[in-house]
Amino acid sequence: MDRAKYTGVLNIAGNEISCAVLDNETRVVNGTNVLKAFGRKQMGTGKHSGLSPILTSKKLEEFVAPDEIRALQPITYLAKNGREQSGYPAEVIQIICEIYLRARDDNSLEKGQLHLAEQAEIIVRSLAKTAIVALIDEATGYQYEREKDALQKILSAYIREDYMVWQQTFPRKFYKELFRLCDWEYNPSNVKRPAYLGKLTNKYVYELLPQGVLEKLRELNPTTETGGRRRKHHQHLTDDARTHLERHLTKIITLMEISDDFNQLDHSVNRVFRDVDQLSLELINR
Repeated sequence: MDRAKYTGVLNIAGNEISCAVLDNETRVVNGTNVLKAFGRKQMGTGKHSGLSPILTSKKLEEFVAPDEIRALQPITYLAKNGREQSGYPAEVIQIICEIYLRARDDNSLEKGQLHLAEQAEIIVRSLAKTAIVALIDEATGYQYEREKDALQKILSAYIREDYMVWQQTFPRKFYKELFRLCDWEYNPSNVKRPAYLGKLTNKYVYELLPQGVLEKLRELNPTTETGGRRRKHHQHLTDDARTHLERHLTKIITLMEISDDFNQLDHSVNRVFRDVDQLSLELINR
C-alpha cells in the first residue's frame, strides 16, 4: 500500500481540504472535505452503478466521461502515522466541477443544485488561472523563491474576485432589505433563497427596466424543466446595461430602506419610476 510522503491542507472557496502526495507521486485529496466544498455533508452509497460514492446523485453519473471514472474511485493509502486513509486523486475536484457544469448545460440539475454549478464554474476558472501562474513560476525557477503558501493566496484571491463578479450586481443590502420587508430572518452565509424572492426581484427590478428587456431576457434565459434558470438574467446584460441596472438597484435599495412595508415601497416605486428611461434592446448580450 502506498504511503503519504507529504501532507498539507488546501483552502478552496473557504473550505479546508486535506491533501497528500504519496510515495508513488500520486496526489490525493480527502473526499469528505471535497463534498463539503460543494455543500454536501456525506457521500452517496455508490451502489447504484459501481461508480464512486462521491457522486451523491445517480442522475449526475450520466455526465461522467469514460476517462474520468478512474479519478472518481477512492484510493486507500497509509498516512504518516501508519493508519489507513482513504482519498481521491486530486483531479477529482475539477472533474466534479465539470460534471455539475455538463448537467447544468443539459438542464438536468434540480433547482437546489444550480448554485453548486455556479460555484463549480468559479472554482474551475480560478484553478485554471492559478495553474498558469504555477507554470510560469516553474518555467522561470521562481517556484523555489516564492512563499510556501503563495499559490494558495493567489487561488483564494482569484476565487474571491470571481465570487465578486457574481455577487456585486445584486448587493447584499438588496436582499437584506427584501428579507426585512418579508419579515424573514436574513442569513448572508446561506446561498439558498426562497422561491418568492425571484418574483419580488422581477417586480422591483426587471419589470421596471425599459419595456421589452425582461421579455428578451426570458427568451435568452428560459426556465428549465426543474423550474430554475441556467444563468442569472444580469449575466446577459452588456456593460452599459449593467451600469444602468446598478443605478436602478441603488434607487430601489434607498426606497426599501425608508419603507416599513410593501405598501409604502409600492407607493414610492410608482412615484419614482413613473417615467422609466428607455434603453435599446441592443444592450442585451445574446
